[in-house]
This record gives sequence, structure tokens and C-alpha cells, in this order.
Amino acid sequence: VTPKSSNVWNCFSHIYVNDVKQEHVICNKCRDLLIYKHSSGTHSLSKHIRHCQNTATKVSESDVQVNINQYYESSKNKSCIPNRVKQEIKVACAEFVTLDCRSFNTISGNGFKNLAQKLFNAGRYLPISREISIESLHPNPTTISRYIDQ
Repeated sequence: VTPKSSNVWNCFSHIYVNDVKQEHVICNKCRDLLIYKHSSGTHSLSKHIRHCQNTATKVSESDVQVNINQYYESSKNKSCIPNRVKQEIKVACAEFVTLDCRSFNTISGNGFKNLAQKLFNAGRYLPISREISIESLHPNPTTISRYIDQ
């Protein structure tokens, strides 16, 4: 006899890092990251679904006129970034939000994008011959705190 699976799993997906299931799930509707432990059950996930559905917009997708640009991409906007690099970044972002218990929306925030762009730009000024340790670029949290207090 197989135990019955809860209906909440229609709204959530498990998070895996290096093929290991984490104690986090993602809401498929709002993309929020939530802690989930099998021993605790799905009650908190059910509460999230109710809240998530209550805050959803009341406008039906069929009522919104779609812009033609949503169907076709301009060839001048296409990126020349190799798929391998995009995949590595996608995996690193998934690990970032999972390991640091951050919302998936964190990686779309202006602050995160600014930091990522500065780190990327720093790589252009450094020698190509060796891998750069992030520890040499990453400031101490106390340094950042003091900078903000100034």
C-alpha cells in the first residue's frame, strides 16, 4: 500500500542540489522558496497556497492583450553567451538561493544584478591565465556594514 500524496504537491516542486533533495520547495505560482521537512508535513505549504491564491491578480490572462514582442525575439537582442555558461550560472543561482535560504526573487533584484555585473566586469581586468578566488574580491560583512554607516 502506497501512502497517499497530498494535493499541495501540484503547486510545489522539490529543490535538488547535486542530485540531493534539499529541505526546500518552490511555489510554482509565485516562485517563493519555502522550507519543507517531511517530518513536519504539508500544513505550512497548504497555508502558503491559500495566501498565494488570495494575493493573485483578479485579471484573467485571456483579458490581457499580448504584445507581439512576447512571441518573437529580436535578433539583435540575442545573446552570444554559450549554453554551457548559461547552464553553470543557472545551477549556481539555484545553489545560491537554496544554500543561503533566499527567495528565488533575490536573483532578479537590482542589487543582486548590480553585484553580479560588477563581479563580471572585474573579471575583464584580471589575468586570463588563472582562476580568480572570490575571497580576494569579496569584502568582509563588517566592512560593508561600516561603509553603509558612513
